[in-house]
This record gives sequence, structure tokens and C-alpha cells, in this order.
Amino acid sequence: MINSSGIKSLFFLLLSFPGFALFCQAQEEWPDFMEQFPDYLQISLQVQNETGDILFQQNSDKSIPSASIIKIPILIALMEKVENEAVNLDSLYTLQASDKVGGAGEMQHLPEGSRLTFRYLAEEMIRISDNTATNILIRTIGMDYIQQWLSKHGYKATQLNRFMMDFKAIEAGRQNYTSPKEINEILLNLWNGAWLKEASKEEIMHWLKGCADNSTIPSRLPTDTIVAHKTGTLDYVRGDAGLILGDKPLILSVFVENFQSMEEAEAAIGKIALKAYTDFGR
Repeated sequence: MINSSGIKSLFFLLLSFPGFALFCQAQEEWPDFMEQFPDYLQISLQVQNETGDILFQQNSDKSIPSASIIKIPILIALMEKVENEAVNLDSLYTLQASDKVGGAGEMQHLPEGSRLTFRYLAEEMIRISDNTATNILIRTIGMDYIQQWLSKHGYKATQLNRFMMDFKAIEAGRQNYTSPKEINEILLNLWNGAWLKEASKEEIMHWLKGCADNSTIPSRLPTDTIVAHKTGTLDYVRGDAGLILGDKPLILSVFVENFQSMEEAEAAIGKIALKAYTDFGR
């Protein structure tokens, strides 16, 4: 057991490292940094390092409509099915007219009968948030399977309760949800190989790095910074969750609500991501 003298010695030893002092200073500055945003903006976030230490959080337990960020656990459940040989990424799916839904994505404009691999569907679900691809994957994996996967791993705030663009479900009160804390934990476990083989993890990371929406977390970072992430957009929520792969990898989830314009929400997420990268990622 370390006595009080030993604890003091350890503390002063830590203080002798410039990086530790800067880390503590950065943490103390965050509440002041967050005061720059208007009071009407509702910002929920969590930033962690790759070992899971919480570097800053605000409203991290809040349950928030997930928008397309729910596609991250869908992707992980898909790769679990692939590893169990229940799905083959190179198998072909024949597009039906009934598959097509609006919103994000290009598959809604493809002709009926188009033959597409499940690999392509997964990539498009992340790259341009294709809702048609997402719904096909949900039906292939099984909505119950995905929700059971979330429950099995202890996620209560993160829920898949409807298909993409299912407005009747929304009117009936069925919405998809997550929280900064839970989506961060999902990304952290993915990064640390908790559930999948290395090849499956790398496949998912490849898709997340290919997200074409760079108006949020990546927007203010140095141009050579690699970000593996998935954005989400509703009229009343703008969010992004992912990994900033600088010298020190970070896991960051930010959700903005009650914004006056989408640009305002995106600017807030970009500023928070830059602060996290500057303070903790280099």
C-alpha cells in the first residue's frame, strides 16, 4: 500500500513531465471553452483516449435521436454475421423497387434489378449514408438481431427501433437513439478489438475513413488528419461520432440540438473537434 508520502512523491513526479501538466491545464480550460457557444445550443459530447480515459464530457448520458450514427452498430453487427458466415460480403443482392427510400444516397436512383454486393451496400451506407442500402442491410441482418446485439453488450440508450425514412414509425413514437457515452464506448471497443477479428475491424475502419461528409469533426483539423467517423443529420439534431487518428488516437462524439442553422451546428462540432485534437491528440 502506498502511504501519503508515496502519493505525494508520485504526484510531484507526474508534475515533472511537461505533458502531464499540459493535459491537466487542457482539461481545466474546457468548461471555459464551452462557454463560447450560445446558451440556446444544446451540446452533448464525450472525448476519450484509446485506453478509455474520459478527457472531457458534457451531457454524455443524454439519450438523443441518433440519425445516421446508428449505422455504426449496424455495421458492427453486419461484420459479426460475416464472421459467423451468415452473410458473405461478396454475395450479390438484387435491388427491388420496394427497397428504395428517399433521403441520402444514390441507390434510390438505380434501376430495379441492379445487382449489388453486400460489400458495396456497407460502403455506401457509410460513405454517403445511403438509406436504401441501410434498410437492405437491416433486413439482411435482422432488426431484432441488431437490437439484441446492443442489449447483449449492455447498451440501453442506443436503440434501433425503425428503418431509415420510416416516418410512420416516427409518428408512432418509434425512434432510433444513442448517447455520446454509448457510441463512444462502441467505437472504443471496436478500436480495441473487443468483438471482431482484426480483418473485420480493419474493414470497418476503411469504411468509416471513407465517410464523405467532412463538414463536422474533420472540418477544422489539419488536412492530413485521418478521421474514421459517421455523421448524422435530422432537422433537429446534427451529430458526428468517430476516431481522430492523430499521434494519440481520440474517440469523440458530439451532438448539437436546438440550433438555428445547420451551419451553426457544424461549426460547433468542428471547433470542439479541433480543441480535442489540439489538447489531447498530438
